[in-house]
Amino acid sequence: MFTRILKTAIVAVGLLAGTVALAAPQEGREYKRLATPQPVPAGKLEVVEFFWYGCPHCFAIEPHTEAWIKKLPKDVAFRRVHVMWPGRSDLEGHAKIFVTLSQMGIAEKYAKAVFKAVQVDRIELRREDVLFDWVKKQGIDVAKFKAIYNGFSMGVSLNKAAQQTRDYNVDGVPTFVVNGKYFTSPGMVGKEDGTIFTVIDQLLATERGAAKPAAPKKK
Repeated sequence: MFTRILKTAIVAVGLLAGTVALAAPQEGREYKRLATPQPVPAGKLEVVEFFWYGCPHCFAIEPHTEAWIKKLPKDVAFRRVHVMWPGRSDLEGHAKIFVTLSQMGIAEKYAKAVFKAVQVDRIELRREDVLFDWVKKQGIDVAKFKAIYNGFSMGVSLNKAAQQTRDYNVDGVPTFVVNGKYFTSPGMVGKEDGTIFTVIDQLLATERGAAKPAAPKKK
């Protein structure tokens, strides 16, 4: 009898825990609205991650980000922006790496490698001689990398990143913006695990519901 009661209690607790886990995120707690909504690609829902290679919290969430990206629905576009705050010269060197890899079309492929180099191996990739040697060791086309890294358009790309950082009012990283309307972060959710992507998925579901045309009224 006791065993049966215990099993029933365990099931009840499990169901309760599941209910809590699936509870809708609360505005002002797990997420907030952007003061000024930002444009998104036509016909797509968008998630933007603002990050910094030198941020330990970005590094901690990265495995969960990569796992979530692999299961990305077809109606969702994901992109990253390397944060650029005024007066933070320490960000620029890392941002240039991201811009270069992005223009080469390999930013996602080497995201884990750059994070590991910066966060674990403590390689100073903001020094060009160190960076180019590291790039060569990764098997990346060094000549092409240098051409983009030192190219005229780099300044334009960095200014764009700084502008987006301002437009989205990003004051910490990692920050995720859902469909140009909502922002959330591990700090708001309270965990540096996959929980934040449950919040993001629920916000995406809300946006999908809002995009559906209203059913015609019956005559």
